[in-house]
Amino acid sequence: MLKAMPLKGLLSAAGAAAICCALAAPVGLSTALTKAEEAKQAATKLNAPIALSEPLGLPQLHKDLTALVSDVRTEIDPNTHPEAQCLAQTVYFEARSEPLEGQLAVAQVVLNRVMDERYPTTICGVVFQGEQRRHKCQFSFACDGLSDRPRNPGAWDVAKAVSHVALNGYWDDVTATATHYHADYVMPYWGEILEAHVQHGRHIFYRDRKSVV
Repeated sequence: MLKAMPLKGLLSAAGAAAICCALAAPVGLSTALTKAEEAKQAATKLNAPIALSEPLGLPQLHKDLTALVSDVRTEIDPNTHPEAQCLAQTVYFEARSEPLEGQLAVAQVVLNRVMDERYPTTICGVVFQGEQRRHKCQFSFACDGLSDRPRNPGAWDVAKAVSHVALNGYWDDVTATATHYHADYVMPYWGEILEAHVQHGRHIFYRDRKSVV
């Protein structure tokens, strides 16, 4: 059963500050790439849920997602917690060519799974679930045999900002509790089992039929 959103109180305040709220001057892409690789390695080592901070009230200051992401982009801590890096990697590799709403929706699917007892309890655990099975994992980039290092600095910055928005609850869940999605040019077997709820860009998002009131 899906647990209620928004995500609150999963870790200590100290952990939340480490992931969501520390600000520092930007560093080179090489540091970010190193951290991204470390994030994948950490996926099998983290046993506690990610720290998700209380929403900080920023949504009330922004009615436009583009402006919000632009502002957040200037405030991202380059020394991001591995769990937040896993989320940013997912946004980057799964949706960097999508509109911001589509990128945010992919991030939200990951967080919705973290809150669903059927899935791992960490972001990295969700993202890299089944990575040992070539082309049969949960998120295709995690098991395609290609490098997980972002190559586009601008898109990587946006992915980190979008992930920051999702983690802090700065924007409503644009998927309405979706746990699955697929591109609009394919039809996976589970497409007939789940409820197609909303489309953002080229991705269609699904939730359990039992969750539809």
